[in-house]
Amino acid sequence: MKKIIVYFPYELKEQKSGSSVRPIKMIEAFRDFGKINHKEIIEIYGNSRERKLKLKKLYTQIDPNDIECCYTENATIPLWLTDRDHIPRNPFLDIGFYKYLQKNNIPLGLFYRDIYWKFDELYKVNSFVKPIMQSLFKFELAIYKKYVTCFYLPSIYMNEYLELHPVEILPPGGTDLTNFRQNPIDKEVAQAIYVGGIHPRYGVYEMLEAVQNINNSQMKVSLTLVCREREFHQFKELFAPYLNSGWLNLIHAHGEQLVPLYKNADFGIVPIKKDFYNDFAVAVKLFEYISYGLPVVATNCSAQKDLVEDGEFGVVVEDNAIGLEKGISEMLHYNKRQQYEKNAIESLKQKHLWLERTKTVYSSLMHSKN
Repeated sequence: MKKIIVYFPYELKEQKSGSSVRPIKMIEAFRDFGKINHKEIIEIYGNSRERKLKLKKLYTQIDPNDIECCYTENATIPLWLTDRDHIPRNPFLDIGFYKYLQKNNIPLGLFYRDIYWKFDELYKVNSFVKPIMQSLFKFELAIYKKYVTCFYLPSIYMNEYLELHPVEILPPGGTDLTNFRQNPIDKEVAQAIYVGGIHPRYGVYEMLEAVQNINNSQMKVSLTLVCREREFHQFKELFAPYLNSGWLNLIHAHGEQLVPLYKNADFGIVPIKKDFYNDFAVAVKLFEYISYGLPVVATNCSAQKDLVEDGEFGVVVEDNAIGLEKGISEMLHYNKRQQYEKNAIESLKQKHLWLERTKTVYSSLMHSKN
């Protein structure tokens, strides 16, 4: 049986953030891909000691001619520091693996996660450590350029800052959970949901202002806002004008606790502020919304805008209270919302399941052999 390697040079964590969700979802999707296409999926991840043992087994027990390709993702810290204590115990372990792939003509595809490190204003680490870390990131990228067959990015806009080649677009994906949806009904008060961070850069306070303006004369929409409790206490003062509003339901939840919230929602909101970084970033939450068949009101960040408009599953608006108010108001029209919901479900099933991401990876890596 032909084999595909899925390789993560770090331990996999509980799915509490976008960066931790993606590796687990991709592994699950590759397992499904393997079952459908009769491929064995070799999973290698963990700390450096665990990876060393798994790689030794790979080198000694698997015929490299049976391995079709390898998919990997980088971490949010340089390759050598991914053990929990950040001590580089096996500095040549991963490079040795990349050399093995190259020697045996096994194409390597790498999803490059983010580039905070390239921007001093965004990369918030100790001023003494920062130049060292940035140098390590540059060295890591140079290694990838030497061994990677195809790079995958969240959006094409990100490549303006990396100039990688060849590149495929591999945004987050979704899971078909549309069976959890209640049949849409025309409600007097529609139910919106926002799940995510509440730092001002996420546009949350413009969203709250927009909902308040809509409900000024009569309650037309309620908002379920889900955030981390610790973060809420950090920004509690910014919530003060809205905490006693009858339309706001503030909840601290994650994982399975979100299911009934999504089930009862009519649409999701992605109010993130437009800037040069958010123009190429793509929120996992966008795909979590459509996983439940939820249409979206989303701000006009370039990559996000392209995805929503391509699937016609929501309203794209300016990243301010006025824009969000217009978008939410449009979503209150039942017939329009119903059409957006239909488009969300179709778009999810046809283009945006995690399984589709694995198909993109396999196709591009096998094509590179021709």
